[in-house]
Amino acid sequence: MKVLYIPIPTFSMHPWYDDFMSAVDGRYPVELYDFDKPLAEQFQGIDVVVELGGAVADQVMIDAGIAAGVKLWQVSGTGLDHVDVAYFLEKGMTLANTPGPFSSVALAEHVMFLMLYFSKKYNESQKNVRSQVFNQPMTEDLEGKTLGLVGFGASARELARRAWPFEMKILAVDVADVPQEVCDEFHVEFLGGPQELDRLLAKADYLSLHIPLTSKTRHLIDGRALGLMKPSAVLINVARGGIVDETALIDALRSGRIQGAGLDVFTQEPLDLSCKWRTSS
Repeated sequence: MKVLYIPIPTFSMHPWYDDFMSAVDGRYPVELYDFDKPLAEQFQGIDVVVELGGAVADQVMIDAGIAAGVKLWQVSGTGLDHVDVAYFLEKGMTLANTPGPFSSVALAEHVMFLMLYFSKKYNESQKNVRSQVFNQPMTEDLEGKTLGLVGFGASARELARRAWPFEMKILAVDVADVPQEVCDEFHVEFLGGPQELDRLLAKADYLSLHIPLTSKTRHLIDGRALGLMKPSAVLINVARGGIVDETALIDALRSGRIQGAGLDVFTQEPLDLSCKWRTSS
């Protein structure tokens, strides 16, 4: 079996390529795709394509893989919102992604960092230290706060696993039925269906998003949803930028309708720092 690895042309391959090669451990020959060489010849003799992220392959590249007899196109990433899934299916190419556990711990730890960032008022604390103002601001504890999880897949479960020792109250919604024993394992006090989202929005001190971007979830967190949240609440998005209506979020932040937002993703990436996200300090 011969593998072709396709990196992201404008993005560092590392550490992902290194991790992949370590996992292969010399068992299969691996070729690295070269964007400066002719496309079709690089697929000759290839059995499996491993594409980092899934945003590189267009229909011309997919056709080249099919013509060369590629048997599997593996996306090294969880979300498929930027993959031409319909074309893969139309052409009969087997397509696979990397399920949630691939990045679940990293996402869970990042959410914990963002919750601590807000609860310990990091920005204000740093400004005060530099201005030689001590003993201010008074910070908050995560203990007793309610963590709302939108989606209860791998990353949300790893987050619940870490939030529980902080004595947070954990609520969740998900489209899938989750067995009670799983809820008990992760100390989830309430798990409802999508129809319970409004309840979650109203109760959460920290609302964390862990769902894929689809036609149904795009702008799920819009102006109406933000209006249901507590003024002291923090929205955290480590899923996909398009799940949040960014214009509505900016309005909510500027008007003080919610306390803050911890964003790991944006609708446009890389983020244009000259755009509407600029706010006065």
